[in-house]
Amino acid sequence: MLRIAAMILALAVWFPGGRAWGEESPSGAGKTTSSTVITGEVAYSDPNAKGRNQQLEAQDALESWIQSVQAAAKSGGDKRLDALDPDVASYLSVLYFYCTAKDGPCPFVLESLLDAEVMTARATKEISCLSMKRFFKSYLSHGLDDRGKFLYPLTRGLDMANFNQQDRPRYVECKETVAAILEDKEVLAQRFGEKGSSLESLSKLDELLKGVKTNKTDVFVATGLLDGAE
Repeated sequence: MLRIAAMILALAVWFPGGRAWGEESPSGAGKTTSSTVITGEVAYSDPNAKGRNQQLEAQDALESWIQSVQAAAKSGGDKRLDALDPDVASYLSVLYFYCTAKDGPCPFVLESLLDAEVMTARATKEISCLSMKRFFKSYLSHGLDDRGKFLYPLTRGLDMANFNQQDRPRYVECKETVAAILEDKEVLAQRFGEKGSSLESLSKLDELLKGVKTNKTDVFVATGLLDGAE
């Protein structure tokens, strides 16, 4: 319990308040139930809606980012990568939450972010973790841990609680994790290159995004962050 409380406090300190793109007003935070996410296939109700256009732009930008990270990873993992724009990081945080609501822990999303931070740090000789920071800032401002209490069935909720306690701190504490990875040449060799483990995580993230695009899934509606009528 003390570790969970400390992690939540660390998140709150690292990422100051403020509502991120796509977040509903606090008054609607408790109205989502686990029935909201069944198949996860929530079609856009209005093809010209502003929210849809924003999501399409974020999807395209995220897809381009994934491709650039994949190329850098294949070439050895020593290349400066552009940080995710705040809107794209916001979309990714909700896409991640959508994935956990459907499948439980989705560490490949966080691993993809971590790999990008490691590669940028190798190239620039400076650890910033800007994309990871923007991701968790959005995750926190959306109140997604609290929202999970309404979306996750009991077993999934227990799995997520265990993951958040045991595994998530290494991503929240991104700078420390990146520094440790950079000091271990064996780990770097395992993560990057033509057969590096980073490619598996990135492939799964790419598959998740392509599935959402193909099914025209509005992840903000599916997770209850926006009303489907909007």
